[in-house]
Amino acid sequence: MPFRQIIVQIDESPASGLRARAAADLAQRHGAHLTGVFLTSVYIRQYMAAESLSALPADVVQQVLTGHDAAVAKVAEEARAQFEAACAQNGVAHDWQMVGGDSPQPFVAVARRSDLTIFPRQAKACLSEHSLSAAQVALASGGPVLITPDDDYAPPVGRRVLVAWNGGREAARALHDAWPILEQAEAVHVLTVSPDGGSDADGLLSALFAKRGVKAELFTDPSQDEAAVDVIARHVAERGADLLVMGLYGRPRLQELLLGGVSRAMVSVSPIPIFASH
Repeated sequence: MPFRQIIVQIDESPASGLRARAAADLAQRHGAHLTGVFLTSVYIRQYMAAESLSALPADVVQQVLTGHDAAVAKVAEEARAQFEAACAQNGVAHDWQMVGGDSPQPFVAVARRSDLTIFPRQAKACLSEHSLSAAQVALASGGPVLITPDDDYAPPVGRRVLVAWNGGREAARALHDAWPILEQAEAVHVLTVSPDGGSDADGLLSALFAKRGVKAELFTDPSQDEAAVDVIARHVAERGADLLVMGLYGRPRLQELLLGGVSRAMVSVSPIPIFASH
């Protein structure tokens, strides 16, 4: 299924500018509508906020609340300008949403109604201590998430793709969700890390790529003394990949997030965006 609705988390940071450019480029290539989503905050929901206001007169409390809302709105306008500039540069149909960021649910609800979510490793609601991770979004949204690193990458994303494949359910989910990108890629490499041989002994995976019209190189790295995350990172560098496709392993609980070791490590250290599904 093609991407028709893409959302991207936007804030005022320089990394958000890269994310906006990557999102607009993807939306343009896939003919998708792009929504920029800004995470707002409410002062009273911050840690110790109620205690700090409890001794103040009502008019002063109102001034504090009003001042916080005005500051959030100002930052939002700066972020929106950055987002709309990227959309205009790519001629992308777009809109803008501001959702509460003091809990995960509002953003996850928007992500569940989109084909693809683009999100940094970790995002904070504006002027808030509350944060939301890309792993939380991926485990809870029911759809794919493009996880962007903090810096040192630039669009286009998805021209040279490395697929991490182990034959498991999560890897299969990520592969199926990534077909719109894989079908447009210039080069696709499919990596299995296993000392016992590859996961395509019956040729079905090769046949699937062929039937989708995707020319892919399938190969196995038999490393035993090297951690899987290090093997994947090495092949990302050797093949000049600009996108890693992988399954995300963990429990879909927003309050108690548990990721498998390889998932956790790759999300933390990958120098390129990760297209992840659960």
